[in-house]
Amino acid sequence: MTAKQITYLILVIFTLTNCKNDSLTEEKILGDILPQLVDSLHISRTNIFPPPPPPFYDEDSNFIGTDSIAVKLILEENEKILKKIDSIDSRLLVGIVDSCLVIDWDDLKERSYSSNAQIISILEANENVTSKSRSLNIYKIICPSDIQIITKSDLEKEFKDVWRIKTRKFGGLVAISQIYFDKNNMYGLLQFEVYPFCHEGFGCFVIIELIDKNWKVKRILRNWET
Repeated sequence: MTAKQITYLILVIFTLTNCKNDSLTEEKILGDILPQLVDSLHISRTNIFPPPPPPFYDEDSNFIGTDSIAVKLILEENEKILKKIDSIDSRLLVGIVDSCLVIDWDDLKERSYSSNAQIISILEANENVTSKSRSLNIYKIICPSDIQIITKSDLEKEFKDVWRIKTRKFGGLVAISQIYFDKNNMYGLLQFEVYPFCHEGFGCFVIIELIDKNWKVKRILRNWET
């Protein structure tokens, strides 16, 4: 084999190896699935909503209804606020907790959905792996143009109170675990938690599948809710 052929072979192997690894990097995977999770879990603006309309009471202080004219005015004012925000930055702002969640494997095994075939194969492939927290480099994640992600720590630096952001459409905080794969690297499992409001949220396990070099959300399994 000539030197030129050897060089070509090395380049082919290098390219194939990089392609395989690229599909398994967490940045690539999260770039694929985050928009799907935002849509499926209805993560949207939660901090900008109209105040309740003033109630009507009768002479005995019994509630009899609301002022329909006031309702219309309140909704119109809220729409003006949203349009003003959109004119500055229309992206949905999502904060991501800096460190990975730690999956409780024992807790997962107790869940009814632990009999799912994909979960079984992922558990078997990771039976000797210890789940641990680590930092996420979320700024390597490529998101669609209508979503902006930011670490929780950077969010707290930019806004005095992240739960009272009024200059952006804020979808809340999310926390993400490390992603674990089956032995064929065709399915993955991660834990995903959403906090749309302070002290309120829900958590789920997410099964993902590699289809045509892109990761798709296959199933979302609710874990807890407050």
